[in-house]
Amino acid sequence: MRNFKDKIAVITGAGSGIGQALAIELAKKGATLILSDKNADTLADTQKMVQTFGADCYTYTVDVSVEKEITDFAKKVLKEHHHIDLLFNNAGFALGKISLKEVKMEDFKKIMDVNLYGVLHHTKAFLNSLVERPEAAVINISSLFGLVGVADQVAYCTSKFAVRGFTESLRMELMDTNVEVYCVHPGGINTNIYKNAVHYEKNAALDKKFQKALERTSPEQAAKVILKHIERKDEKILIGVDAVLGDRLARTMPVGYTKIIKRMSDYITKN
Repeated sequence: MRNFKDKIAVITGAGSGIGQALAIELAKKGATLILSDKNADTLADTQKMVQTFGADCYTYTVDVSVEKEITDFAKKVLKEHHHIDLLFNNAGFALGKISLKEVKMEDFKKIMDVNLYGVLHHTKAFLNSLVERPEAAVINISSLFGLVGVADQVAYCTSKFAVRGFTESLRMELMDTNVEVYCVHPGGINTNIYKNAVHYEKNAALDKKFQKALERTSPEQAAKVILKHIERKDEKILIGVDAVLGDRLARTMPVGYTKIIKRMSDYITKN
């Protein structure tokens, strides 16, 4: 995408973290912002921030785990704004460290509803509008954990690998259109996603160590990297040294990397 000026951008999970940072950076670049989040208070905070840059900004409270809320949101946006140019599927949910044996299935289902089906339903709802635009983009936030598997993160990895597969397949389907499709793999970002995760009491102390180890990159840095790559049309976006190394490990050692990642994870939790 050549630039973001006068483009209409939808950002999910815009109340904090990468979503909030993307809203601020796009406001600086002259975009019109349509922001959604489950938390109306943090969403209002983001709106105040972007309006200091003179951006037009509209907010909607949406639970991305509920399909009807997404479809109603999309219908309202398209009725009021007629089209969109960019869709950032950013909203996410996480669990603390927990094995498949111990995870509650309602938690597993919730993580899939937010991280995968939220992406799917938003994309489906806005796709016809995007295809009709002379230049448009879908940007899906996967994860480092959509590049490599990690023990005791089976639910989160499942959702983020699924986002990656969905995104790569969608990219092929839309190759003959004007819609660009990006998959973003952030490494450790200092956001609220892990702080707001469902934590199992037995692993609470380990979760704090794991969270600290992951906080390597700021949301502001991540947002700038994402937008720079979209301007360059780089459709696979790696954020942070950890994501770059994870990607390289998975490509060069597609089976052997699991032993390396397991040792690293064990080291973090023991030190």
